[in-house]
Amino acid sequence: MVDCKRMAEKKRIRLDEVTLMRTILAVLIVFMHAFTCFQGGWAKPEGYIDIPTYKWIARTAFAFTLEAFVFISGYLFAFQKITLCKSGGVIINKLQRLILPSIIFSIPYFFIFYDYKGIGNFLYSIVNGCGHMWYLPMLFLCFVGVVILNKIKIGDGWKLLFLILINLFWPLSMPFQLGVATNYIFYFYLGYVIYKHSERIKEVITPKSLVISWIIFIVVFVLLRPLKETIVIGNQDIRLYRLLTGSARSTCQLIYATIGTITFYITTVYYTRKKQLSKFTITLASCCFGIYLIHQFLLKALYYNTDFASIVGPYWLPWLGFIIVLTISYLLATLLLKTKIGKFLIG
Repeated sequence: MVDCKRMAEKKRIRLDEVTLMRTILAVLIVFMHAFTCFQGGWAKPEGYIDIPTYKWIARTAFAFTLEAFVFISGYLFAFQKITLCKSGGVIINKLQRLILPSIIFSIPYFFIFYDYKGIGNFLYSIVNGCGHMWYLPMLFLCFVGVVILNKIKIGDGWKLLFLILINLFWPLSMPFQLGVATNYIFYFYLGYVIYKHSERIKEVITPKSLVISWIIFIVVFVLLRPLKETIVIGNQDIRLYRLLTGSARSTCQLIYATIGTITFYITTVYYTRKKQLSKFTITLASCCFGIYLIHQFLLKALYYNTDFASIVGPYWLPWLGFIIVLTISYLLATLLLKTKIGKFLIG
């Protein structure tokens, strides 16, 4: 019988790559959202002009950020299941860890940033996750999907192929983030599979392979990201054309996000094999969930509920917004983790 505790102690240091990935991604998600109003995701503050450079900064920051976050969850799920031998209670645990925080943080978000249109609209919005909370029910569905997928006795390669096809050709927009989950579950299972083979992968990573990987990612991203923008999704009335154009855009995203995620992963693996992480990096990583939950409240309030945008102007807004919101989010998450309810929700 495998001594899970001894194996966990032995391999714990090898998850430093996850700590580093979390830290970088937490910073990157705040950075990305600080520029989102120039990319079209949020409305521009009144009187603001388009700044094409800022649009591409936002798009570049968005290249694989969310996919890498989902990848980490699959990677950690495999670690818990294979190394720590934790196999039961996944659904209940993730209801507590993902759905409960989503509901609790969605309620104030709804009343601050949404228009109330009746109890039905309110409940539907809360269950789906308001604002950036959409990510949490989506991630919960990825856990559920992979739990089911693991019961199917076929090879990992076939499962990944199946998830790629779902990513590219799923035609339905579904409630409760079911449709969105079809776009991300591939990355979750990719992380799961890569952890299973992580020992062999770590042995073949070299500085040369890192340089080549980043060059490939940059070239592919520079080619495919503008191409994706030129593909206009077809009219709702022509379903086949709409499906094909949507699939073409998804193909571009899948290719560069997958290459970017894997390249980012092997870079953090190589770095953590050579250097020890600082205490601040480890602390920041422990706050990343709290930072994610808090930061968009602060950014939107700062951009749209104060005179900050008009005072600093469009060129300074995203840079100052990023620094201010990241700092405050980190401090609030740190304070929240010192409380019992905070540890329960985001610990």
